[in-house]
Amino acid sequence: MSVMFSPNGNQIVSGSSDCSIIIWDVKTGNQMKILQGHTGWISSVVFSPDGHQIVSGSEDQSICLWDTKTGYQLKKLQGHTDIVLSVAFSPQGDYIVSGSWDQSVRLWDIKKCHHLMKLQGHTDNVVSVTFSPDGRQIMSCSDDNSIRLWDIKTGQQLMQLHSQLPLSAAFSPDGHQIVSGSDKLVEVWDAKTGQKLGGLKGHTSYVTSVAFSADGNQIVSGSNDHSVRVWNAKTDDEQTNFQEYSNQIDFVASLDNNNQITSVSVDQFINVGANSLVDTSWVIDKDGWICFASNHLIWIPSTIRKVLHHPHSILIISQLGSAKISFKDSKLGYLWHESYTS
Repeated sequence: MSVMFSPNGNQIVSGSSDCSIIIWDVKTGNQMKILQGHTGWISSVVFSPDGHQIVSGSEDQSICLWDTKTGYQLKKLQGHTDIVLSVAFSPQGDYIVSGSWDQSVRLWDIKKCHHLMKLQGHTDNVVSVTFSPDGRQIMSCSDDNSIRLWDIKTGQQLMQLHSQLPLSAAFSPDGHQIVSGSDKLVEVWDAKTGQKLGGLKGHTSYVTSVAFSADGNQIVSGSNDHSVRVWNAKTDDEQTNFQEYSNQIDFVASLDNNNQITSVSVDQFINVGANSLVDTSWVIDKDGWICFASNHLIWIPSTIRKVLHHPHSILIISQLGSAKISFKDSKLGYLWHESYTS
């Protein structure tokens, strides 16, 4: 499963194993559009910088470009010969980069909708790709134990960092540093020299996703050890550890200006932090009741209690469907079901 916020924070796009892509309204939790056209599971979805388009990569070896407003498929880009596991827009929104299990990284021109170049050098699956903040470089992670930086104009490899099975990497907002996730380790690198600056230890399994905060002062990491951790990027100290997931973490989105994190677990749920007092102050008692100010608001089945974590969520999105917890005009006691809509 893959998810991402829109640039304005009002929407979420999610791609799942049923070959569908869904655009969600963050405030209401309602589905806005369902995008259909892929014939394999969706491995990666990303909004364009202006939010007007979405690009997706799939098991069907294709890349699709979508119109966010209408939900129409604008273009299907083909050329990879295996699963397209990762896609990304350039900061200016004029290029797309894709990484595939065919061991290649490809660059695409959006306006002309054609393939520009194939970056070769990896000797195993390419699992993650992204652009530098200035759009001049591409970074790719591969199962060949390398993180590589490429020149977007020439296609030349600029740098190779050696890391044990890096699954994810991200630039700091100023482009000066790189954070990567590998086997039990979050590593920080100098983006100019390639020097390793530090290793953040605490995870007990593979680190599947990493990101910097908007101000570059924090790093967030998600792992197969069922936890999401927040680190001080300056001191390497661990600040927060969310360990209430029942399964591995596949994706974490960067901390925004309100320190909100979006995370996805193989529990197949997306959790989005909310802001109102009741949305952030409730607790679940031992019997599964959501309580606020000593009132029993909603009873939650045991199968999904563990995905209601901090930051507390009012929106639950699953590959099998969706559910929204509404605290507005909520009923008390055994009338809880009147506050729960699907």
